[in-house]
This record gives sequence, structure tokens and C-alpha cells, in this order.
Amino acid sequence: MARITVNETGTQPLVLISTDIANGNVQTGNIEGANVLSVTCLQDITITSSTGVFSWADFCSVDMNKLPTPADNEVSMNIVIDNTGYFGANTANAGASNKGIAYLSQNKTPIQFLVVWNYNANVAAVTDGNISSLTSNVAWSSGQGFITSLAPTVSPDAPVFVTPITIAVNGTMYNGLET
Repeated sequence: MARITVNETGTQPLVLISTDIANGNVQTGNIEGANVLSVTCLQDITITSSTGVFSWADFCSVDMNKLPTPADNEVSMNIVIDNTGYFGANTANAGASNKGIAYLSQNKTPIQFLVVWNYNANVAAVTDGNISSLTSNVAWSSGQGFITSLAPTVSPDAPVFVTPITIAVNGTMYNGLET
């Protein structure tokens, strides 16, 4: 049985965020490499694909009837806050890497995201359409959305700031496996 391993060198999850939402290839995991923000110091990540279901009963049947409703997808994670990734390198310049996570959230900036489940050895290898050339069973999820739910916290027994982050997916979340 094949497994998606994330505990070996180069196989940890990678989350990339871009403000270039004009890229029409999110369904293939394509994200532009220029000004992409690599979310660092991941503690955990959860990819939720949640198709809703509408249920009803009527007098024609003794069982419940069900229909699917649109999915409400999201990517949630916890990170240790990195100054540049959180506050940005230079908020006067365009691009996710210059704006930072806090700016993108507070300004409700639409983003494109790529979550590579098990490959972080080289960001350039998965950007600009290169993910389709990987041949090492690399799994990914991609789409567009908004960054929400930032809540930085610190305590005496955990003396670094950590925060949850949620990417609320706007539209379809695509998934793939490059083999």
C-alpha cells in the first residue's frame, strides 16, 4: 500500500500563496513563482473538502432524501510566526511575499494557493507549471480564496508567537497526484 510520507527530508508539506489570481491553471496546480509567499514554520495542516448535504423527509417514503449542496472547502494550519512571512518584506511592493500573511488577511486580498502535501525540497520545482513534471508521487491541492482566522498567541511556557491560519476557498478546490 502506497503512503504519502511527510517525515523524511524534502517530503514535508509546502504551502505557497500568490496574489496573482489571473492564472487560469489552478486546476492543474500551476502557481506563478514570482513574488510567491512560502508559508514557513508549519506545525500542522488540515485540508477540508466538505460537500454539504440537504436532507428532507416526505410522505412518499419512510427514509430520508438527500441532495448534495455546494462544497465549503478550506485549508487550515498553525504556524510559528516568522517576521517576514507574517508582516511582509516590503508592503509598498506588490506580491504576496512582500505583503505578508497579516496584510493579505486584513485587506481581504484574493489569493491563489498551492498546498504540496509531500515535497518542499525546492519551491522553483513546483511553481510556474513545473509541478506537472515531478515524478515522485507528489500530491497537491490548489485553488483561490482568502486568508482568515489569524489569532497570534504566546504564553510563558510557549514563548514564540503562533497563529492559526485558514484559507477560505473561493470556488473549486482542485487536487492532483503527480506520478
